[in-house]
Amino acid sequence: MSAEPILSGSDLTEEITELREEVLTYKPGNVSTCADKIEFPEQLYIGLFGRTGCGKTSLINSLKFAAHGKLRRSQWQQAAGQEKAGGHTMFRKLADITKKIFVIDNRGLDEPNTEKAITELALQLDGDRGYSESVEWQGASDGNHTDDTEDGDLDLSGLDLKTGHPIGCAIFVFSARHDIDTNITGLAEVIDFLHSHQGRYPVAIITHVDVAEKNHVEDLKTVLRVSGVSDIFEVANLTTEKKLLEEPYQHSLLSLLERCMTDGDETLIFKYYQRKEQQRKKEIEKRREEKRRKQEEERIAEACRQMAEKERIERENQMRRELEDQRRAIERERERAEKQERERQEQERNRRYQDAIERVEREKQSEIRRIMEANKKDDSSCEIM
Repeated sequence: MSAEPILSGSDLTEEITELREEVLTYKPGNVSTCADKIEFPEQLYIGLFGRTGCGKTSLINSLKFAAHGKLRRSQWQQAAGQEKAGGHTMFRKLADITKKIFVIDNRGLDEPNTEKAITELALQLDGDRGYSESVEWQGASDGNHTDDTEDGDLDLSGLDLKTGHPIGCAIFVFSARHDIDTNITGLAEVIDFLHSHQGRYPVAIITHVDVAEKNHVEDLKTVLRVSGVSDIFEVANLTTEKKLLEEPYQHSLLSLLERCMTDGDETLIFKYYQRKEQQRKKEIEKRREEKRRKQEEERIAEACRQMAEKERIERENQMRRELEDQRRAIERERERAEKQERERQEQERNRRYQDAIERVEREKQSEIRRIMEANKKDDSSCEIM
């Protein structure tokens, strides 16, 4: 999509009036619908990202002019101790376009595809970077380019500048005065990151188109489209010298704000469903973990049961072995006792037998002596006779 004005005259003026009314009456959640009930924030926060000197601060003045139809100097909500480094913004700045639309300016992002820059970008998109914290993009330029306006003042009462705001719409700012290679270096990686992180592709705005060659602007738009940016808007920024903004540029800026209003709602809806999906995945993982825990507990319990059963069986076996050993010991003792008894009985029989033999022997000898004595008497009698 290109935001080049296609209307003119009264039609363009009428379109600007209608767009301005939509911008001024916008409230987050009004331009998108969602099946679920979502609590939208009170304000939409638009993040500006671009290399040093691309005209981000002047763009904010131009957005104020387009929103209100007159020049209203950008008013910054500054953190205490805010400072400049070589003429460049070091801290993020918050400016109100309407009561419901705020723009966050940034330090120049000169090497967007570095790991540190992506990390910083994620912190800002999620609202985890405060306004009193210095922005440190890796490779951020410390040259002498400056934005086109000075800082103003705004009442800071009740504002916690240590806390950021989630960015609903990311705008990449490119200057038509810069060469194309400088503008798009590392851009594709950042666009892919933004799409995956926000659920929306960033929009792009080309500043200083009134002082650049038309062919250069068209070439830049072509390169941006190839990099993944489809919504490209063109504007000639207000400066301290240029205090009026032509209607075609007002229309372009109002169309940009309209797109940001839609992107803001759609990003919030995307984040809502993203969180819902993450919660669902966490719940599934929680249940899986609970299931794994229960399974582990059951496994441990089963292992303990099996171990206890094994120990019980081992104890029973041990008792059986001990009883068997005792039985065998008793049996051996019984056999030994029986053997001893048999031996004793055998010895007793032998003794009795021996005694009987000896008795018989004695009786024989006694009988022999008696016979011999009797024979002696008979012999004596015979001699006498």
